Amino acid sequence: MNELSALAAAVRTSMTESNGELVVFDSTSKQWCRHPWQDVHARAEQMAREIAKDPSPLGLIGDPGFDVIAAIQGAWLAGTAVTIAPGPIRGADTVRWAETTVARYEAMGVRTVLGNGEQLELLASVSSSLTVVPATDFCTQDGGLGIERRTPTGPAILQSTAGSTGEPRTAVLSPDAVLANAQGLLQRLEVDGRTDIGFTWLPLYHDMGLAFLTANMVSGMSTWIVSNSAFAAAPFKWLDWLTESRATVTAAPNFAYDIVGRYGKFLKDVDMSAIRVAISGGEPIDAKAFDVFLEQTARFGFDPGAAAPAYGMAESTCAITMPAAGDGARYDEVQVDGATRRYAVLGEPIDGMEIRVVEASTRAPSVSGREVGEIEARGTSMMSGYLGHPPLAQDEWFRTGDLGYLVDGRLVICGRTKELVIVAGRNLFPIEIERAAAEVEGVRSGGVVAMARENTARPGLVMVAEYRGTDQESARSAVIGAVASACGIVPGDVVFVEAGTLPRTTSGKLRRLEVKRLVETGALA
Repeated sequence: MNELSALAAAVRTSMTESNGELVVFDSTSKQWCRHPWQDVHARAEQMAREIAKDPSPLGLIGDPGFDVIAAIQGAWLAGTAVTIAPGPIRGADTVRWAETTVARYEAMGVRTVLGNGEQLELLASVSSSLTVVPATDFCTQDGGLGIERRTPTGPAILQSTAGSTGEPRTAVLSPDAVLANAQGLLQRLEVDGRTDIGFTWLPLYHDMGLAFLTANMVSGMSTWIVSNSAFAAAPFKWLDWLTESRATVTAAPNFAYDIVGRYGKFLKDVDMSAIRVAISGGEPIDAKAFDVFLEQTARFGFDPGAAAPAYGMAESTCAITMPAAGDGARYDEVQVDGATRRYAVLGEPIDGMEIRVVEASTRAPSVSGREVGEIEARGTSMMSGYLGHPPLAQDEWFRTGDLGYLVDGRLVICGRTKELVIVAGRNLFPIEIERAAAEVEGVRSGGVVAMARENTARPGLVMVAEYRGTDQESARSAVIGAVASACGIVPGDVVFVEAGTLPRTTSGKLRRLEVKRLVETGALA
C-alpha cells in the first residue's frame, strides 16, 4: 500500500481533528443538512476502497451534496484524480450536452462517474462506456480492508480551462500543487479553521469553486455550500444565506457583487457584519460597480476592508495573487489613450508563486506611467501541464495571455492579448468599451462584446449587445454616444441580440473571439 499524498494527508488530518462541519443546502427540501467533517471523512474512506480498484480518473457531476464532496477526498485517499463536469446551460440541447460530456470524460480516461440528479440520468441514457452511479449508492458498506492506493505522485485534479479565447484544455494538477495553493490562500487570508466559517455557491467544476472548497477542507473550517443553480434561481438569497450562516469568508465573481450593488437599495433584514473576507475573482473587476456594492452594503455592516479582489487561473490551481486580509479594494487611476481609467489592484503573489511582466506579442494600449505587458507566472501551485501535451519544465514561466502591469509589486490586469480591439491603428481594451455600452438602458450588463470588423466594406468598431427593450433605434444611438464619449471612438455598427444569445464558457465568461467569428460569418447580424 502506497503512502498518502501530502494533499490527502492534510485533508485527513483537518477533517478528523476538526470540530467544524459541512452544511449542505438541499434544493428539494429547502433545508440545511449538517455533517461533521469527521463524518465526511469516514464516508470518503468508505468510498476510497472502491475507487482504488480502478486506476482511471473519477468523474463527478451534479449538485455539491455530502456524498459528492466526500468522493473528492475519497479519490485523493485512493491516489486517484477527480474531474468535475459542468451541467447543461439553460436552454441547451440536453442530449447533445450529455454526448459532449461523455466524450470529454472518455478523452480523459474516465470510466466511472458519480453524481446526482437529472444530469446523472442524462449521462446514463447516452453512454454504454461509462459506469454511472448515484453518489449516495456508491460503496455503502464498510469493507474492513485497507485501501490499495496508487502512487501519491499522480494527478489530484484534471481541471478544464475556461476556453474564453479558444478551445478549452485540461490542466493536470498534482496533489502538491493543489495543497500549495490552498495553503497559500489560507496563509494570505489569515484563516483560522477553528473560528472562521466559509460560504460558497460557486460551482465545483470551476477552479475558484473547487479551490475554495479545497482550502476549507484543508483548514477544517465549517463550510456552508449551496448549488450554483440555487444561487442562479434567487441571487439575493446569497445575502440571506450569509446572514444565517454568519460566514466570515466568501467568494464570488464580479457579476454577483454587481447585482447586489444594483439592487441593494431594495434589500432589508440582511446582516453582513461577520464577513471579514469577500474574494472577487474569476472575471475583470468593474471598479465603479464594486464601489456601488460597497455603498449599498455599508448599512448591512459589511466592512470595506473585507473586499479582496484577486487574480488566478485554472493552470495555477486557482489563486496567483491575493491582497492581505483587511486591505480592502484598491484601485490604480491612470490615463489610457487620454481617458481616465481605474483598475483594481489584485494583490501580491501568494506564497510559492511569482509573476513578472514581459513584452507582449501584440502592442498594448498606452497606460500613462505604467509598463504594460503580458503577465507570466510560475511557482508551486502551477499545473504539471495540459493533458495530452508536453509537461511544463520545473520553474518554467507560463504565459497567461493576460495584459497588465505591477504597482509596488501588486498586480493590475487590463485585458487579454487575443481580445484586444484594433481600430484605425488604435489598440483598445474591450472591457472599457463594453462597460460604456452597458450603461445604456436595456443593454444587459455583462452581455456586450466589442470587436473590430476587418476586410469588409464597413471596417471599424462593432458593438454586439444583448438587449431587452422595444426602441432599438434609440438604444443604438445611445450606445454609439456612450462609447464615443467614454472611449473617443465611434462604433460603425451596433448589433442587438436577445438576452442569452452570446456564447459563453461554462463559467459564464463571454467568448469574444467566437462572437467575432459569428458576426463575420453572418450568424449574428
